Amino acid sequence: MRGALCTNHIHLIFRSINGHKLELILVDFIRLTRNAIIRTIKENPRESRKEWLLEHFEKAGSKSSNISSYQFWRHDNKPIELWSNKVIDEKISYILNNPVEEGLVYRA
Repeated sequence: MRGALCTNHIHLIFRSINGHKLELILVDFIRLTRNAIIRTIKENPRESRKEWLLEHFEKAGSKSSNISSYQFWRHDNKPIELWSNKVIDEKISYILNNPVEEGLVYRA
């Protein structure tokens, strides 16, 4: 295994097919997924950490000037432009093999 087990982030590869700015696509993704995750936590009667999670996300949101309620995602994402097929293949390979290297799954 490489480093400590880390399940607190995701890696995405996406593109705009309609000429939309990638920054706006990312903002929409963050907003829509945050809302869906918060709603799921609130509506799940089996979520034993509901109050703790919501309090944690609300506290994080109160520290940010551009968040009105809950903050789920961090603001320090690191977008990388994939400018060649070689770089795209490298990033796809990393994304597929990262959970294997972290010991979360046996194979990609």
